[in-house]
Amino acid sequence: MLISGHKSDIGLVRQNNEDALYINDRLGIYVLADGMGGHEGGEIASNIAVNTVAKILSSSVMELQQKNVGQIVYNALHKANEEIILFRKNQINVTNMATTVVISIFLDDVVNCIHLGDSRAYLYKKDNNLIQLTTDDSLVMEMVKQGMMSKDELQNHSLRNIVTRYLGTVNLTIPEIQQFSVETNDCIMLCSDGLTNMLNDKEIQSILRDNISMDPQDVCNILVDSANAKGGQDNISVIVVQSK
Repeated sequence: MLISGHKSDIGLVRQNNEDALYINDRLGIYVLADGMGGHEGGEIASNIAVNTVAKILSSSVMELQQKNVGQIVYNALHKANEEIILFRKNQINVTNMATTVVISIFLDDVVNCIHLGDSRAYLYKKDNNLIQLTTDDSLVMEMVKQGMMSKDELQNHSLRNIVTRYLGTVNLTIPEIQQFSVETNDCIMLCSDGLTNMLNDKEIQSILRDNISMDPQDVCNILVDSANAKGGQDNISVIVVQSK
């Protein structure tokens, strides 16, 4: 059984919320997108992505259960990418619209994760171990891989918001879906960079440790409130799913 909470907050600086979420505990499908492009573009892109991906995944439950997860998610992301590009062609002021996305699909005791951009998935183990399941598709992460900077410098770097993979590009490349074992009382957390730019992993781990016995919705509220208390410089979205 899965129980979840979610919260998407505009933050303290932005004029609109460009994040979008889909939550389905019954099917075990969770999608989070963080739009880019300013004006209304980012908000539209994230909603197109979430609605398109969620529609395809939720209508393909039998295929997902037959372990065709990778191909179905691949098709869903390509369809979302096409929809964003098509919308962009026929509108003004949205020429740069695009979005990150992170998806988690639970099948039995395995969670399937895939992402594009710097929205993240984490696994919080019942032994208080927090594991980042995704690696940011970002310019600064490429700099870390090349030894140009340390990982500790990522959070405050001026170029941290430049992503290298996203929906809304004519050159879409999709990584392979990753699978992770999940045990009873483990949690999966999906979040936009509005959370991780304000709270580092140790702070997130501490919040989860101190509040893991609470309802996942309360945990989401505390995470978002903590990010706003640190400045709330971007939209903040988080989904917490607990396996019972």
